[in-house]
Amino acid sequence: MRAVSVALAAGLLASCAPLPVGATPEPSNDAPNARGAARPEISPTPLAVFKPTPVPTRDPLAVVGDRLTIAAGDFDCDGRPDQLEFFNLAGPATIALPTLARLTLAAGAVHELAVDGQPDVSPFVGIADVNGDGCDDAVVAVGHGASTTWTSFVVYDGADLRRVEEDGAPVMFLFGGSVRHGNAIECRRTKDAPEIIARGVSDYTSDYNWDLVEDVHRWSTKSRLVLWSRTATVIAVSTRFAMPPNSDRYWGLDCGALKFGG
Repeated sequence: MRAVSVALAAGLLASCAPLPVGATPEPSNDAPNARGAARPEISPTPLAVFKPTPVPTRDPLAVVGDRLTIAAGDFDCDGRPDQLEFFNLAGPATIALPTLARLTLAAGAVHELAVDGQPDVSPFVGIADVNGDGCDDAVVAVGHGASTTWTSFVVYDGADLRRVEEDGAPVMFLFGGSVRHGNAIECRRTKDAPEIIARGVSDYTSDYNWDLVEDVHRWSTKSRLVLWSRTATVIAVSTRFAMPPNSDRYWGLDCGALKFGG
């Protein structure tokens, strides 16, 4: 499937921030494409979208509401299951950050983090070791496009529960897409280091070619990424509008045992 504490003012401004630098506005769904079908709403670029740094803990005026999800994993690598929960948040500073993640370690410590997303919708996607430290981490959905899922990572770094950042801002990657474009996320370990691979493909420039951009991100700490490399290539297809082989590589999410096909 291819369709799949800061001040109050800062929280309000984040909800109406302009498109990030380098982001491409989504094409109109009313403009027909070469096939006569409505154009997709999400461009394959940028591969990584950066958003304002979220509140590290919940706003003290916010009320913790209904629990949305509960999951278990070994987040601190002590061999015992820890509990991760997601709750609705209600309060004046929760417009952009409506969800609370709460990690309760088996040792008894509790850590909280406010994250963005949709009210009343669980952001939980699954459990995976995303940074290669051998501990469990959470993959979360922080938004949705017409055909893509906007994805980020929540990790325990030994001291706090954190959303993964790059260049000092929370990072967001996309997976999913349409028949004209795709985005994919892969958690990969090479002989040198664990990596996050973000891919974007589209056939907007040619009916016989898919333009591919691949970003490789490496870990500088347990909760921080750096852009390591970027490459652009072309995938040729022999039939007009044909999809590239191994579509999950360009439309899916692949992080250990956590897999969503394209």
